[in-house]
Amino acid sequence: MEIKRDWVTTLNETQFLNAQPDSFVRLLDSPKMRDAFRQAVEEVNQALEPRACWDRFPIREFRHDKVVLANGMRIGGGPVVRVVGGAQELVLAVCTIGAQPDALIAAARRANQWFKVTLLHELSAWAVGLLRQELCQYLAHVLQAEGLRVSVPLSPGESEWPVTDQKVIFSLLDTASIGVSLNDSMMMQPIWSLSLALGCGTQAMGVEDASNCEFCTIKERCRYRAHVAAQSAGGKE
Repeated sequence: MEIKRDWVTTLNETQFLNAQPDSFVRLLDSPKMRDAFRQAVEEVNQALEPRACWDRFPIREFRHDKVVLANGMRIGGGPVVRVVGGAQELVLAVCTIGAQPDALIAAARRANQWFKVTLLHELSAWAVGLLRQELCQYLAHVLQAEGLRVSVPLSPGESEWPVTDQKVIFSLLDTASIGVSLNDSMMMQPIWSLSLALGCGTQAMGVEDASNCEFCTIKERCRYRAHVAAQSAGGKE
């Protein structure tokens, strides 16, 4: 299993605001609100502790909507086989920005600073999304350097891939090494964490050139979709 902690995940005010509705941007016309926003960005940036772990698992076969790994474990459902079909290995990964952003939110909630709570929540969600993109681009670079093709990454619960497969991912990765655990409700702790899977191999795969947003169940109402697609395209070699 591989572990990486030296990520460069940083919140950028302009990029974040470009993904927000006009109504939110207009709120920041108020100097008080603008100062609160900038303070929240600074606090979340200082709180980030980005970490990720991943491993590669040989694939034995594809059976119906499941990927059967060489160790006998089955994983998948929803679009997984359609996306990674043709892969020889499945890469499973977990990433997190750490527990400090949630501590900031809890402190703001205790102080009844509800605008700040909202800001910290949105910024933390944005940050873990940025880390996911950085991780996927890093993995693609490493795998492509080996002459391998790489599928679109997918996450349990993000598409119609059941969130219950979190149990499989966490049984195969030592996520304690990056401080992440899974509770009985399939929620990761710290909450600002994500898991994902992607296929790799020498042959063509089901879906290679697309954003994971294409398989998300909330894609039609997600305001971040255009930004994620642009970032994914910009990260291709």
